[in-house]
Amino acid sequence: MAHGVFGKTLLTGDVRVTLVRVATGGAFTTHRDTWGHLFLFLGGEGRAAVGEKTFDVKAETVVTVPPGVAHSYENTGPSDLTLVSMNLPPR
Repeated sequence: MAHGVFGKTLLTGDVRVTLVRVATGGAFTTHRDTWGHLFLFLGGEGRAAVGEKTFDVKAETVVTVPPGVAHSYENTGPSDLTLVSMNLPPR
């Protein structure tokens, strides 16, 4: 599901917050979760997909993923892609 993706959990509970580093060429492949996500990209260059839409991502890009929607992200740049991933419980 993921290759070249490394995370450090910063907060657990109702909302889980993880600092993520995606190595050059790494990716979190397309999958679905029962919870939603908010991704705040901090640095690097990449692509994210949510449902049928794809986005170029870089520092300060925010991507939201509703629960149950297919999503992925990958590093397309020459250096690490970094982001904060927030797992949001269903309402």
